Amino acid sequence: MHFYQLYGLIFQSTFSIPDLPELLPTDQKPDATIQLVTDGCIHDFIPPGVAQQPIAIQIDPTDALVYLRGIGVFIVQGGCKIVLVCTQGAEQESICQALLGVVLAVLLHQRGLYILHASAVAINNIAIAFLGDSGAGKSSALAASVDQGWIGITDDLTAVHVNIDNASLYSGVPKMKLSATAAAQLQLVSSISTTEESAFAFSIASSSKAYDLQNLYILEYGEDWSIEPVPQQQAIIELLRFSGLKSVLPVRDRRHFKQAAQLVKHVNLYRLRRPRDLNQLSKLAEFLKDHIKSTHSGKYSLKCEVVK
Repeated sequence: MHFYQLYGLIFQSTFSIPDLPELLPTDQKPDATIQLVTDGCIHDFIPPGVAQQPIAIQIDPTDALVYLRGIGVFIVQGGCKIVLVCTQGAEQESICQALLGVVLAVLLHQRGLYILHASAVAINNIAIAFLGDSGAGKSSALAASVDQGWIGITDDLTAVHVNIDNASLYSGVPKMKLSATAAAQLQLVSSISTTEESAFAFSIASSSKAYDLQNLYILEYGEDWSIEPVPQQQAIIELLRFSGLKSVLPVRDRRHFKQAAQLVKHVNLYRLRRPRDLNQLSKLAEFLKDHIKSTHSGKYSLKCEVVK
């Protein structure tokens, strides 16, 4: 068995997941299990017509089925169990990418976490998250912040614990994807590269540490650097717009709306505009640090905790 910790949860898996740091075996009961079925058939779970589609998702309150052509069927049960039935010839890299993306998002949603299509970083105990449309630079913002000594929390999939008195984040998958031009600007060396984007690992302080989520930034491009607050009523709409995981996991139920309304009571939402100029990417972390100091003056210490 293999053990991992993600989003504050202990996972026990019957197969190795290379992108994740592995925990030592423990007697502690896992929060969720991941099981690979080697003798199953995807057609036992989906009709032939559905098998021709690139993706199919069926989500109920406690049970969900995610089908990805060329990979297999993922059955997600009660927020505590994932069963995978692979298609013949499915590659491990594709399996893990799907598992740590939309499938994990479904499980976290079942457990009551608020799912955002966002990247997140932390400076000491303050967490901030970057929202935005595709191409807005969420991963680049994460990379630029980590490059300046901030702590990487997660890329693309952010799961928020919305509590009575605060909102918090735990570390997710310690890997980010960047365009070749953004990576070159930050002088990063990739472990996995394609013609369009590359994958980069980043260090996390502790997979069991909860970070207090304070600010959310909607990334947009403009002529100059600026940050402006989003009014609370509009903030709820924006949180719903960026909830789920891209268009793959559209979450729009009543519980999610209530969570969004609760979340805006604990966090501040801003629009962050900056020039579409990669030469200025390194300025982002300092710009954000100055903004956090001005909005949370005296409440937090903002010395960077550099993670090696």
